[in-house]
Amino acid sequence: MADTETRITNSSEAAEGTPLTIKGLTIAHRGEAADSVGKRSTLLELLASSGTVEVTRQWIEAGKHFFIYASDAWTGFELIYVLEGDLVLDDEHGNTHVRAGDYLHHAGLPEKAFFRVEKDVELLMVSSPASFHLMRDDMQDMMQIARTVEEKDEVTEDHCTRIERLAVLTGERLGMYGQELVDLSYAAYLHDVGKIKVPDEILTKASALSDEEWEIMKKHTEYGGEMLREKEFLGAAGDMVAAHHERYDGSGYPKGLRGENIPLGARIIAVVDTYDAITSERPYQRAQVKQEAIQELKNHVGTQFDPRVVDAFLRLIERDDIA
Repeated sequence: MADTETRITNSSEAAEGTPLTIKGLTIAHRGEAADSVGKRSTLLELLASSGTVEVTRQWIEAGKHFFIYASDAWTGFELIYVLEGDLVLDDEHGNTHVRAGDYLHHAGLPEKAFFRVEKDVELLMVSSPASFHLMRDDMQDMMQIARTVEEKDEVTEDHCTRIERLAVLTGERLGMYGQELVDLSYAAYLHDVGKIKVPDEILTKASALSDEEWEIMKKHTEYGGEMLREKEFLGAAGDMVAAHHERYDGSGYPKGLRGENIPLGARIIAVVDTYDAITSERPYQRAQVKQEAIQELKNHVGTQFDPRVVDAFLRLIERDDIA
């Protein structure tokens, strides 16, 4: 963690972007955090710390799910004040809102508390003992994996972002909540991470793959599952990634799982991934292509795809603002 406390006797000596300290009072502007970590959908900043107390600020975009650690991972006092936006406590009821001006606090939770971001939120958080490093480390692990994928394929990031968004919205319609949606979010975004272990000459081959090459390509699901399971917090996501090319009738790979034996998250990713692949290949005549993608899903209900998942997804994309 960077030590950014700068002691200056007057403002004329302050460097641009550096906190100013006068008579023991430190004044910092937005962006002048002691430490920070972020990606497209969230930014976490450590504003100040003293002893075991930390003050952090976090911005999270709408549609994302996050949790507060349970006492088996972190025990202490934590206060969260909502500066902007709207949260919903993510349980089976989903009707407890926490809005701008509201706040919550705890001194150790028996289990994780999950939230869904309804509107972009900015949170001010006070904790003792320190907790910034827990969130930072998880985020950095995710970002490193994502960067590895993006370096392999420059179009992957946009595709994975769309898959994540549509998969989570579908999961919500199917009654998933809490940890299930967090795991699905990870798995959907990283569903093709195993392709970084597939040789480029196979991955980018313009012509049809030989039988031998296809067997190598199919291993990306197992590679991806193994990579994610190396991180404890990505274990369940790894199971989904490993199974996202299984088929509902048991004819998929790598294990030939059938029906409900396929993780629900994997069944969701299979539907969403197919839809996005078809509609992304030909961005022109969008409405026509969308109907072709819908028909493709309907044609393979009960064979390639879970009927319940297809039904939930099709009801979702009936909305013009979704896809």
